[in-house]
Amino acid sequence: MAFYFLLYWHFLVMIMVIMIVAGNITFLIPKFLSIVVLIISGLIGFVYSICIDFKDSIYFFISINLVVTSIPILLSRYLLFLNRKAEEMEKGFKFF
Repeated sequence: MAFYFLLYWHFLVMIMVIMIVAGNITFLIPKFLSIVVLIISGLIGFVYSICIDFKDSIYFFISINLVVTSIPILLSRYLLFLNRKAEEMEKGFKFF
């Protein structure tokens, strides 16, 4: 499997692009459903496995895409949560 990652470098590029796009979508459009981004990521993994004609590991590509997509989604949701809490704390600390 390690040889596969060296041979197919576009897999790593796909993972990086998916992470960037998922993070930007969930940060810039907070009302957008995260499950939709995860479904699209899974479909991209499915299409990728068909395009490289490696159909034996469809579940591997889908699961890797889902895990990798969930990381920036969770980080952007946590950042929005911290921003909301900071605004609440700022409203609560009025000195005058």
